[in-house]
Amino acid sequence: MVCMLLVYYIKAGLIANIALAMNILIILAVMIGIDGTFTLPGIAGIILTIGMSVDANVLIFERTREELRLGKTARAAIDSGYSKALITILDSNITTFIAALFLFQFGTGPVKGFAVTLSIGIIASLFTAIVVTRFIFDYFLMRRSVKKISI
Repeated sequence: MVCMLLVYYIKAGLIANIALAMNILIILAVMIGIDGTFTLPGIAGIILTIGMSVDANVLIFERTREELRLGKTARAAIDSGYSKALITILDSNITTFIAALFLFQFGTGPVKGFAVTLSIGIIASLFTAIVVTRFIFDYFLMRRSVKKISI
């Protein structure tokens, strides 16, 4: 999955991979902070989170690609791509977070571990997909004066 992002989206795929790595680091840091134990259900929660994070990046990149095809500048395409993908990303992540809350409330041991890891991962995924990747794109567009983006 991660390699496919890099191959298909080229430089934007590299940015997505950086965000995915940060996502995993955030999950690990929070789990260490709360003295969490990684079990198989917890690892499954991380894997699901990675899939959702990849999905969020694909949504953003495809919306941005559509805007570039319409002839918008790189800056305008990024702005429009993020704003158009945001509602879909929030919808899927909030829905999954609510399901994780129900799993935590009504589940037992391993199911609660899955729910905790998934909840942490969803929050980390939202942060990395929306804030981190946007920051990196903005850095290259503003500081490096990049006129054309590779998506």
